[in-house]
Amino acid sequence: MKKTFAAAEYVFKQSFRNKMLNVLIIFAVMAMGFSFFISELAQEVEMKMIVDFGLFAINIFAFLTLVLSLTIQMFEETELKTLSMVIVKPIKRSEFIVGKYFGIIATIGMNMLLMLVVLMMIIAVKGGNPWDIDLILSVFMIFVSMTIISSAGLLFSVVATSVPGAVIYLFFVYVLGHITVHLKNITDKMDGVILRLFSDIMYYIVPNLQLFNFKDRISTGGGMMDAGFVIFILAYAASYTAVMLFITAAVFRKKEFF
Repeated sequence: MKKTFAAAEYVFKQSFRNKMLNVLIIFAVMAMGFSFFISELAQEVEMKMIVDFGLFAINIFAFLTLVLSLTIQMFEETELKTLSMVIVKPIKRSEFIVGKYFGIIATIGMNMLLMLVVLMMIIAVKGGNPWDIDLILSVFMIFVSMTIISSAGLLFSVVATSVPGAVIYLFFVYVLGHITVHLKNITDKMDGVILRLFSDIMYYIVPNLQLFNFKDRISTGGGMMDAGFVIFILAYAASYTAVMLFITAAVFRKKEFF
């Protein structure tokens, strides 16, 4: 475990040493601050506007942090040949993959925590309850969804032959993850067998990110899901992530770098 955590620490530090990521974090904080001003446009639903925009910004910038972190790591490994120096050290490739994964999600988590703090400060200034459990759970679920996407992105970074290719695959999965459940509902009402089969395959292969979208529950005033459902989606996230990391480690072990 020490080697795994050492790899995670290395990835985490390398990410925050990059100026592009620091600029992204600044923009993320500015986006949260922007919600303070746009709420003035709809004073009768001021708090709803702040929460909705805040959660949207956290989701988008968390994903952009993932994309940038993977891009930084891939560039350093392929162009600067840092990977060649790492894999010759006494660390298993599977340990490096798991460590890299934890380093990436730690980077995302740090960015999301900073954005959540800013959002809570804005809510407090506006007279709302910054410690609302629905808000905190919604942000936590966004983070859980990012752990799934990170595992898929890590696989793409190992399989893809270029940085743009890995990024495109990641964007593709991110978009599909939010719409596959809707596509399945639509195709289930159609007569085309091939189309239904295709949607079923995509539904079970691509992570269902809509499971983690608790923002709509806050907006409609419906409250959060019951504890059983929360446990189910956490188990789903853990299972999907474990499978992705297992496949990534298997592919990485067979990959030649010299």
